[in-house]
Amino acid sequence: MNHTARKLLVGTVGAAGLFLATTATANADTTHKVAKNDTVWDLSQKYGVSIQAIETLNNIDQNSHLIVTGQTLKVPAKDAQVAKNNAPAQVTDKKADTANTSEVTVKAGDTLWTLAQQYNTSVEKLRELNGLAADAYLIHPGNVLKVNGTVQATQQPAQTEQPVQQQAQPEQPVVQQEATQEQAQEPQLVVSANHTTHTVQAGESLYSIAQAYGVTVDSLRAANNLGATLLVGQTLTINDPAKDPAQEAAAQQAAAQAQQEVATQQVTQQQAATQVQQPVQNQAPAQTQAPAQQVQQQAQPAQVQQPQQQVVSTSADGAAIAAYAQSFIGTPYVWGGSTPSGFDCSGLTQYVYAHFGKQIGRNTIAQESAGAHIPVSQAQVGDLLFWGTPGSTYHVAIYLGGNSFVAAPEPGQSVKIGNMAYFMPSFAVHVN
Repeated sequence: MNHTARKLLVGTVGAAGLFLATTATANADTTHKVAKNDTVWDLSQKYGVSIQAIETLNNIDQNSHLIVTGQTLKVPAKDAQVAKNNAPAQVTDKKADTANTSEVTVKAGDTLWTLAQQYNTSVEKLRELNGLAADAYLIHPGNVLKVNGTVQATQQPAQTEQPVQQQAQPEQPVVQQEATQEQAQEPQLVVSANHTTHTVQAGESLYSIAQAYGVTVDSLRAANNLGATLLVGQTLTINDPAKDPAQEAAAQQAAAQAQQEVATQQVTQQQAATQVQQPVQNQAPAQTQAPAQQVQQQAQPAQVQQPQQQVVSTSADGAAIAAYAQSFIGTPYVWGGSTPSGFDCSGLTQYVYAHFGKQIGRNTIAQESAGAHIPVSQAQVGDLLFWGTPGSTYHVAIYLGGNSFVAAPEPGQSVKIGNMAYFMPSFAVHVN
């Protein structure tokens, strides 16, 4: 081989090596770090390769097409074969789009079903025409879909999977929003493990039922699907009742019996006092007295009644006051009422205390001055409980001990036992 031939051969081999190196560089895989909102379809368009090629190289699930932000993907080089296979498909699509197909741009709220109805076709036909999976339902605003025409056999997987890639994520918030709206329309009832039931009786209200069980009106509404009014015979769920109306009725009966015993004791004391005064009256004829003195002796029987009106500040008297007040449970509320035919709040307290000879005034302002103001925590059984600031009180009741009081609550209600846990008084007055 002569020198010229050797130089030509070396030059040819060098050029071939350069060509192979250039080809190897062009065909070498590259990498891509997944950014927010990236999809496999986006990467296939950016790098000019098919979705299938990217997913196969990176072991991506070809059903979910799931990639994660920050993930590093290998992207195969766009070789001549891929470009060659893609070019005819694009040309064929353009011809088909021009000659036989119509396209529509997906708007917010569109679904495959609504588009099928609008263009007089079927969901299955739309899937077939656009190369969508058989179980694909989601589409994304901005997608361009074929709505009629002939299915092209030369369409590439990269093109047919585009709608699936873009529609998978945006549709989910819409579904969640619709679910939230449905949940907002239907009330969520709350029933605790510790609950009981109550059948509504004539004349009852949510307030009276809540008071009877020691719960709040709001808790009744949360546990029951209530309409504008209660219906007689309706069954209500009572969550975590603090009181048992049956036990309250038994306690009221016991209190009534105690009040009756107190009344019997008072009658016995009056009879004893009368017997004590009787000898004084018998001695009157034996004494020489002026007519004025005789008149004074005749007035003494009226003084015998004084033990009934005496005020004794003992805990036993407080219990008697509380028991007597409870004997009027069920008396209807009457504005300005001060008799057992009907009471308002201060009318009840005035009547009860007058029974024991204690005049406390007719309204709450006057009754504030019937004794010493004390904190509610120091109240004794039988003391007065007030709501509001001194000089501007608006409600009064009689303390029963614990957290309970008896009062005439409001129009439409009747005298009943209340619970301070749900209606806390402002201060108390111990009547002297």
